[in-house]
Amino acid sequence: MKKFLGVFLVAVAVFSFSASSFAKDLKIGYVDTIEVFNEYQRTKEEDKQLEAKKEKAKESLETREKEIQKIQSKLEVLKEDKQEAERAKLQEKMKEYRDIRQKEFTDIKKERDEMMKDIIEDIDQTIKDYAESNNYDLVVNGNSVLYGLESNDLTDKILTIINKKYK
Repeated sequence: MKKFLGVFLVAVAVFSFSASSFAKDLKIGYVDTIEVFNEYQRTKEEDKQLEAKKEKAKESLETREKEIQKIQSKLEVLKEDKQEAERAKLQEKMKEYRDIRQKEFTDIKKERDEMMKDIIEDIDQTIKDYAESNNYDLVVNGNSVLYGLESNDLTDKILTIINKKYK
């Protein structure tokens, strides 16, 4: 039993020393992917395009709102026999407005989601390529790092590479 315990302690000691020496050889970095996403030129340009589409949809909806308001104000001064036709027209315009509003903003949201997915894949691939070409053993998301040496922060390098690649 003593012999087994002795062999076990020696094995643990050898493993501990080899694990600590192995850890010294690891090359680790971290990237703040949220910062890269927000500062990526492609993100900024596509956000502007989506914002323009959103404004265009908003203007179109405002025009339809004015039509609805015009019908509502007209409805108040009409005689009862003509009010029924105007109410039907009003209901139709309101349904049309809701449907268009729902479709416009759903389409814009879907487009934004697809754009974000593509950009995130692009960022991930850039990080992977950088890590492989610079012999990193591990690159983690900087948003999860509680402490890390500034020298291990790859955020600016990745941002420079991805913006240069985008141009």
